[in-house]
Amino acid sequence: HMGVLTEEQVHRIRDLSLVVTTHTNSYIQRIASQLKKRLGPERENDIAPLKRLCDAGVRFCLATDNQPISLWGPVWQTIARQDGETGEIVGPDQALSREEALRSATIDGAYLCRDEQNRGSLEPGKLADFVVLDTDPLTVAEDDIKETQAELAVVGGKVVFER
Repeated sequence: HMGVLTEEQVHRIRDLSLVVTTHTNSYIQRIASQLKKRLGPERENDIAPLKRLCDAGVRFCLATDNQPISLWGPVWQTIARQDGETGEIVGPDQALSREEALRSATIDGAYLCRDEQNRGSLEPGKLADFVVLDTDPLTVAEDDIKETQAELAVVGGKVVFER
């Protein structure tokens, strides 16, 4: 899980055509302000530099290590960049747009697994795996993104969960 990367390291990752995962539950939510204190404010944008990765063309996906299982916390963390202990916004220049955050939670995760031909987006010929959400993550209040829940889940064209 990528945590702290310099601009030079991001370019090297790009040049090597690597794909990375992030663990924003740790590097943003739990220890961002500690990392900022240790690295100094001049390196604040090296902490989970998601926008830098995005701008460099590096594909990355979100991860939780199943703690919590839901990716909505990490989606919110990539947008809000708020340390959970202090409430401090760390590395605001590295915040993703909602669309970029959703892409890293969907198609880029499939890309990391080399399965983007079958899943990660809704297209003819791909598996019919999708969820119906209780809110629109593109328009809901920013702090409410992390509370998003599935009302319905369809895997392989079959309903597997219904609230």
